[in-house]
Amino acid sequence: MDITYDGVWFRTEGDPGKWESTCLPIGNGYMGATFFGGVEREVVVLNEKTLWTGGPSPDRPGYNGGNRKGAYKSVKKVQELLSAGKYDEALALLPDLTCETDDGFGAYQCLCNAVFEFPDIDKSKVTDYARGLSFCMGDYTNSFTYDGIRFERRAFASYPARVICINLGCHSDEIENRISFRLSLDRIQDGGKVETNDKERRLDYYGALADNGLRYHAAFCVRNSGGTAICSDGSITVRDSDNVDIFIAAATDYSDRYPDYRTGADPRVTVDEILGNACGKGYYELYEEHLKDYGALYDRVKFELNGGKDAVDDIETLLRRYKDGDPKAASQLEPLYFQYGRYLLISSSREGSLPANLQGVWNESNTPPWCCDYHINVNLQMNYWGAYSTNLAETAKPLVDYLDSLRAPGRVTAREYYNIASDSGHPENGWIAHTQSNPFGWTSPGWDFYWGWSTAAVAWLMLNIADHFDFTQDVDYMMKRIYPIMREAARFYTKWLIWDGKQQRLVSSPTYSPEHGPVTIGNTYEQSLILEFYESFLRLSHNFCDEEDDGLREKAEEQMKHLKPFSVSRTGLLKEWFEEDEPDFDRSKIQKNHRHLSHLMSLYPGSRINSGTPELMRAAIATMNDRGDESTGWARAYKVNLWARAGDGERAYKLLRGLLTDCTYPNLWDFHPPFQIDGNFGGSAGIAEMLLQSHEWYNTEGEYTINVLPAVPESWASGSFEGLCARGGFEVSARWTEHKVTEIRIKSLAGEWATVKTDLTGVTDEAGNRTEFRRGDGLLIFGTEPGKTYIIK
Repeated sequence: MDITYDGVWFRTEGDPGKWESTCLPIGNGYMGATFFGGVEREVVVLNEKTLWTGGPSPDRPGYNGGNRKGAYKSVKKVQELLSAGKYDEALALLPDLTCETDDGFGAYQCLCNAVFEFPDIDKSKVTDYARGLSFCMGDYTNSFTYDGIRFERRAFASYPARVICINLGCHSDEIENRISFRLSLDRIQDGGKVETNDKERRLDYYGALADNGLRYHAAFCVRNSGGTAICSDGSITVRDSDNVDIFIAAATDYSDRYPDYRTGADPRVTVDEILGNACGKGYYELYEEHLKDYGALYDRVKFELNGGKDAVDDIETLLRRYKDGDPKAASQLEPLYFQYGRYLLISSSREGSLPANLQGVWNESNTPPWCCDYHINVNLQMNYWGAYSTNLAETAKPLVDYLDSLRAPGRVTAREYYNIASDSGHPENGWIAHTQSNPFGWTSPGWDFYWGWSTAAVAWLMLNIADHFDFTQDVDYMMKRIYPIMREAARFYTKWLIWDGKQQRLVSSPTYSPEHGPVTIGNTYEQSLILEFYESFLRLSHNFCDEEDDGLREKAEEQMKHLKPFSVSRTGLLKEWFEEDEPDFDRSKIQKNHRHLSHLMSLYPGSRINSGTPELMRAAIATMNDRGDESTGWARAYKVNLWARAGDGERAYKLLRGLLTDCTYPNLWDFHPPFQIDGNFGGSAGIAEMLLQSHEWYNTEGEYTINVLPAVPESWASGSFEGLCARGGFEVSARWTEHKVTEIRIKSLAGEWATVKTDLTGVTDEAGNRTEFRRGDGLLIFGTEPGKTYIIK
């Protein structure tokens, strides 16, 4: 096989001591592996996404996701005190609105390190070294020349086979059997056992986590061509082979089933089945299977700028040229970064696995930052912002499944903190979750109110999953999997909102705008998200549900009229807090340049602030200017999306460049710091938002306007993209030269009417037959048929 470095690649070895900045990742949703390309000693950090401490355990027989029994009484009292203006008394009760204990939250674990030692190679004599990722092939390669022999070490993570595959090969016309190494494990879990089997050339590593008894099993099968493979002392030593394949599988007995979260099955059974299949097929058959599966997703979208098709430099050189302002480097790096976000999402989120966490699926630590958890006050949402627009809707199904799994424990939180109870007569009466969640149904607030309380977090997540239907038009999946989750969330919010006589509106209370400022009544973050959620829910309910859901639809429609989330301050900014113009408003906790912009939810990812609301758009733009551009990695990615929605391509591009120059490691992972993958996903989504938007409605029937190149900077003078997705069920491709769109291609998935913002004047099908259309207000409108492609020139 030829070596392809069309992704991130280096001319130097990585450093295991600098994991987050120098490693290169592969993954299949279930497992992740990161490589450093060590010539004499290669360390492969391995992860299995369900390997978590926390949750139910023999030592925690009363585990209940941290819920504090009867906390709703304190919540009610805080509401009353805030309404009465007794602010200090309300603050004194906030500890009662946190979780009962943080014991049982847990953390994502590192499975182990696989260590390959190559005693016959002296790296000081190695030449032509390279290590890198191929985005189009979805694999990793490390190659070099030593003693006249070309060595190639390859790896990929197969989703269909659920296995990580490594191939060690060498090429020489004169010398054979030059691959020798020792495979052992390092940094195994406490109490883990390692066994080897000479006959099967297999190494097994298994145990149960000390914290919760979660059972895990991993196995490594070696298949060598020529030479010998000997197992001893918990390792496998291969001598004098000319080709070696290693297959790695891992599993746990985790289940997302509440409340025990265990399958009851031995994970070894799963591992044996995976490895039996892998060894039976062999490396090359598995690789062909992987290419077909991975390519079916990745190959959907292409993006080129200014003719930047040339082979890119190694990533360190490319980043240096980019920082120096080289325009050719920009035309190479920016599409590369966009596609890297897609590569990472395919690798870390596949159906049947947990969703991508704060680090996707990759983690080197047993005590990772923020537990490497599911933060749902921006981070988990941002992970999936680009899933639909960049044509990877399948990767968002783990998020849907995860949210469904939170419903049962979320009902307990709704009962204990909000006095909204489900019973036999009303079994799905409302569910809720807060800022920090884990795989074991942790839906209670965190252990500090000032970051842990976020009643609107679920409303925000509902926007993510509602997008699945808007982009795909898959009615069956929406009705079976998405609508029930949204309907029960809507039940919760209709029971939670209360009337505030002073503000003369329905409010959520208490509220805290992530993650700064005072505790208030009905902040813009919560009010706007509940409004956006109601709008999405009601659109689906009206269009596809004949039943009235026991008055739920009618109640949500009535409540929408009284949420009134937006107001503009005396200084022309969009208010983050309703009370902020009042003289006694507490400003002591406000951070002027704070990373969160939580009061702009309705600009992005929502849509209530748009070109049809000029006053609110002006206030939003003034707010973004006031908050400034400097920030953490994920926050800059968020601002790329916000400025793109505002139609300011230059400002969006400035932030994109800042994200790449100031908040990106050499391996292109985003840093907060430390490494957080949401910045990668948010950056990729932001580029898509600069190229194509479809959030504004053409009419009240739910037809969206397709807007090509709505926020493209001057430096993107020419280019093309293929396969981006628009709401309404469309795949869109476009070409432009000297800032003028020359062609738009639209593939209709569902046969909806297409409404396109363009000054191009003709529509044909692929055969050149003219398609009837009408024009008005700068829009071109035409009917479509499912599966057909239409060309606008």
